[in-house]
Amino acid sequence: MMKRVVFAIALASLGVSPAAFAVPADKEACNKAAFELADKASKQKLAEAQATKVDTLLSKMEDECKDDKLVDADATAKQVEDAIAGK
Repeated sequence: MMKRVVFAIALASLGVSPAAFAVPADKEACNKAAFELADKASKQKLAEAQATKVDTLLSKMEDECKDDKLVDADATAKQVEDAIAGK
């Protein structure tokens, strides 16, 4: 928690809004984000390797949500977005 406060202060001193880095507020928000990413992926026509990567990352994200590792889950969500985009 303290790290988030320090990070927010550092961002504010740089003129960057902490809202630009939307780490899920709690497990429920984290799980909702994972579900929305899974839904987004399911609507795409992903190659098999790409779909496997997305599934692996979503599983990792769900575990991070369950373990209350919300900052890690947010980073994984960005990886899922990249994987869906084919990056």
